[in-house]
Amino acid sequence: MEKTELVERLITVEERVKSNTKRITEQEEKLKKQEDQIKELSNVYVALTKMDDKVTNVENDVVEIKNDLKEIKEKPVQNWNKITTTIIGTIVGALAGGFIGLILK
Repeated sequence: MEKTELVERLITVEERVKSNTKRITEQEEKLKKQEDQIKELSNVYVALTKMDDKVTNVENDVVEIKNDLKEIKEKPVQNWNKITTTIIGTIVGALAGGFIGLILK
């Protein structure tokens, strides 16, 4: 090989090295951006997981509140039933006592 051929080949190789270096640098930049995006997505996932836990807690609290409200609503009905039962029992007892008193006289 002649000197000019070697110089030409060397120039070609240097151009390829320069081109490859540029491509590697571009790929490294893209990789860095992708890594940053993955970190951001990971943070979003963590935030969504926490939010899901909070929503689940709120759902549980709502169920508990509904059950408590149902109990509160039922208490007056239960008290009314007790009062009604007592009144009816008293009236029936008085009538039965009066009736027995009339029979025994």
